[in-house]
Amino acid sequence: MKKITTPLALLLIVFSCIYAQKTKQQPLVGTWRLVEFADFDSTTNVWVYRYGNNPKGYFTYTASGVLSINISNKQPLKISEEQAKKISVNLYDYINTNSFGYFGTYTFEPEKGRVIHHVKGGTIPWYTDTEQPRQIQVKGDTAIIGDNKTTRRVLVRVD
Repeated sequence: MKKITTPLALLLIVFSCIYAQKTKQQPLVGTWRLVEFADFDSTTNVWVYRYGNNPKGYFTYTASGVLSINISNKQPLKISEEQAKKISVNLYDYINTNSFGYFGTYTFEPEKGRVIHHVKGGTIPWYTDTEQPRQIQVKGDTAIIGDNKTTRRVLVRVD
C-alpha cells in the first residue's frame, strides 16, 4: 500500500474541513421527501390536502444551488399512453390536484427564514423565469415550507 505524503494528507484534511463547514452552514442541502402539502381554507376553517393525505414527492437542494421539485397525488391518474393522446385536460386543475414539477436554482436566506426558488422550467408555465419566495423553517431533518398558518409543506430529509 502506498503512503500518502504529508502535503497530500494535509490537502485532504483541508478539503474535508471546508466541505464539512459548507454542509454545516447549509442545512437545506439534500433530498427531502414530501410528507404533507396543505393549504388552509379560511372559509371553512379546515386544512385542504389537494394531493391527498399522503402525497408523493421530493425536493432536492444541491450544495451548488440547483433545485428540483416533483409532487404527485398519492393516487395519480391511471391512463395509458393511447388514452393520454385522446384526453383533454384543464392544465390548472391537473397541476392543482394531480402532479407538478419544476427546476432551477435557489437562494437560501436562513436569517430571513426564506428560500427563493429561481424557476427555469417545469410543468407550471407561469412559474418559468420567475422567483418564487417561500417561508421556511429547517430543524434537523424536518423542514416546513410556508407560514404554517395558511400554507404548510412538510419535508423530511432522506439524503
